Amino acid sequence: MTVAVEFDQKKRDRLREGLHQYALKRGDFVLASGARSNFYINIKELSLRGEFLHLIGELLWPMMAEMKPDAVGGMTLGADPIVSAVTMVAAGQGVDCPALIVRQELKDHGTGRRIEGSFERGMRVAVVEDVTTTGGSAKRAADAIIEAGGIVVGVFSVMNRESGADQLFADLNWPFQAIFGMGDLDL
Repeated sequence: MTVAVEFDQKKRDRLREGLHQYALKRGDFVLASGARSNFYINIKELSLRGEFLHLIGELLWPMMAEMKPDAVGGMTLGADPIVSAVTMVAAGQGVDCPALIVRQELKDHGTGRRIEGSFERGMRVAVVEDVTTTGGSAKRAADAIIEAGGIVVGVFSVMNRESGADQLFADLNWPFQAIFGMGDLDL
């Protein structure tokens, strides 16, 4: 199930320029999914730059706002700046939608939490990811949220590599939307 959203084309075009300038790398790469690729998209090169992080938040929040999430969360490290950008844009529109960061594994000290942030059982959470290939990272974050008593309202990404995530999320009945798909890269 894909979410249909009208993008602010000027903002999306500027983010695409940044993607080509900073995030798109050519060579021989092994992706998190284990697949090999002749290009790599490192969205952290965008999400760790103020202008582009702001654009990411401005483009992602409208995708999920209609679902009225109680929080936005994702797997550390790729989602960390993105959840912050989305929660800031939401706050700028008067919506309290706190950020959650899902750890790879349970913390073995302090509070022992796997989910950092103001998480409570029953929260409706929009899961975000920087680059989605097979959907494995977003699913791990979503599984941790569900295991802790949360409800996943959808999955949202900056870049969809279109390598299986669409089908995975459709099978799970989770709406899925990305700012960019493979056709947007002009490879």
